[in-house]
Amino acid sequence: MQIDGIDVKSLAETEQRFSLLLWGLAGCGKTTLAASAPGRKLLINFDPDGPVSLGARDDIVLIDLSGERFGIVDAFKLDDDPLLPLGEKKYRLSKIIEELEISTVIVDSVTAFSSLAVEKGISVTKGATIERPSPGAYGARNALTLRMMSAILRLTKRMATNVVFITHEDDSGVRDKEGNLLHITMLLGGKLGGQVSLQISEVWFMSDDGKHRKIALRPARTRKPMKSRMFDARDKIEFVLKYDPYKDVYGEHSLASFIKEWEDNGRDKIQVPS
Repeated sequence: MQIDGIDVKSLAETEQRFSLLLWGLAGCGKTTLAASAPGRKLLINFDPDGPVSLGARDDIVLIDLSGERFGIVDAFKLDDDPLLPLGEKKYRLSKIIEELEISTVIVDSVTAFSSLAVEKGISVTKGATIERPSPGAYGARNALTLRMMSAILRLTKRMATNVVFITHEDDSGVRDKEGNLLHITMLLGGKLGGQVSLQISEVWFMSDDGKHRKIALRPARTRKPMKSRMFDARDKIEFVLKYDPYKDVYGEHSLASFIKEWEDNGRDKIQVPS
C-alpha cells in the first residue's frame, strides 16, 4: 500500500515484538523462565545474585547494575537510549542491542530498581529520610520507575526486540481499614503495579506450590493484575508450567515456544496449554 508514493504497512505486515511483565515470589523460577525467550538475550540486572540461577549461558549478555548506587536511575531518567556499562566502557542501549544482535531484553527486577528510585527520591526531597521517605520521595519512585520502563519499552519497540520485566510479589497484600485482605499484588508500592501493567501486553503471575509451577493469565486466587493478549484465557485462566531448563532451554513451555506458536498463528490468540 502507498500514500503519496510512501509505503504504508498493514497491521499484518507490521513487525511486532513480545512484551511481558512476570511477577511472583522470589525463587519461583521467574528469571529462569525469562531466559527461555528466543535468541540472544541482554540481561539488565539490578538484583544481587539475580543471574546465579542461570548458570553459564552463552546466549545471555549481562549488564550487572546490582552494585550501583541510586545515581544509575538518572541513566534512564534523562534518555530513552541510556548509556549503560558493559565491560570497561559505556554504550548506548540501542548500540548494544544492534551490534550484539540481541533478540530479547530482560530487566531483573523492577522491584530492585524501584528501591533505588526511592533512594533517589529521598536525595532530592526536602526533609525525606530513609526512615521517613515522605510522599514526595514515593512520588519520585513511581515517576522514575515508570520512566525507566517506558524508555526501554519505546526503544525495544522501535528495534522490534522482545522485552521481559521481572518483579516480585508483595505477600503482605493490600488490606482494608479493618485489616481484611483485599488482594495480593506486585512489590512495587502504591498504585505503581497497576500503572506499569498498562504499558505491557502480557502480565503473568508465576507461583510454585512445591509440586508444580503455575502461570496465571487473569486475576486468580486473590492475585492481580494479570492479563494476556497472546492466550485465549476466557475459559482457562492458568496452567501448570512444564518448562524444564535442564532438559531443553527452548523446549516445551519455554517463552520461545509460546512466541513461535503465537507468530505461526498470525499473532492471533493461542490456546492456553492443557
